[in-house]
Amino acid sequence: MIPYKRRNLILDLLHSKDIVYLDEIQEKTDVSVATVRRDLKTLEEEGQVEILTGGAAKLVVSVAEKSFEEKMKLNKEEKEAVSSYASTLVKDGQFIFLGPGTTENHIIKHLKGKNVTVVTNGAFHIDELLKYKINTILLGGNVLTNIAVLVGPSAIKQVSNMNFDKCFIGASGITLDNGLSTSNIDVAEINRIVIEKSKEIYFLADSTKIGADSRYVFADINDCNKFITTNQADVNDFDAKKLIVVEDE
Repeated sequence: MIPYKRRNLILDLLHSKDIVYLDEIQEKTDVSVATVRRDLKTLEEEGQVEILTGGAAKLVVSVAEKSFEEKMKLNKEEKEAVSSYASTLVKDGQFIFLGPGTTENHIIKHLKGKNVTVVTNGAFHIDELLKYKINTILLGGNVLTNIAVLVGPSAIKQVSNMNFDKCFIGASGITLDNGLSTSNIDVAEINRIVIEKSKEIYFLADSTKIGADSRYVFADINDCNKFITTNQADVNDFDAKKLIVVEDE
């Protein structure tokens, strides 16, 4: 198991219990105690876990994520540049998934007049999808009211039974070492499944997401067909073959 997936598995385990002991993590990950200690040290340095005496660890409770309304106001020009380009990749007749983020929300108006079907777990997207008369499937499930996202077993079952031509997914943070991450474990799980079920995968991000880590990793940066960002982003070390860099005007 590659390190970022193993560390994400550890975070999943920590999320389920107040305190987890090293032998529990070792049994779950099937690696040596030394490897578990290194993983926990990395997660501690990232501010995600606290290592306790007695061979245990616990999750660090992070500051609550900004609401959807707050995030919509941030970096609008970059998000518009990324989403405008992303929309040109959508062709008539395609069945696509739009992630629940604010950058994905900007894509919707550019789909006006296209014969496409959008699947999403972004409850906040509905007004835009209705406004531009886009064929839509809204996943059912539990609503995370602060970020307007639908999650849970129902949503997971639905996407597991779908095959997408393309998916467009943003993230709370993106690093070369740890990949794409989000603050909610249920959002991460839906993203993972969607990626598995998509023929073409596009990751989207404004420059502020580069170099940041959130709690739950759901993909490696190389899992995509293309990573779309702007000329404001520091992506010098990223694989140029995977990059699409658009001008932020």
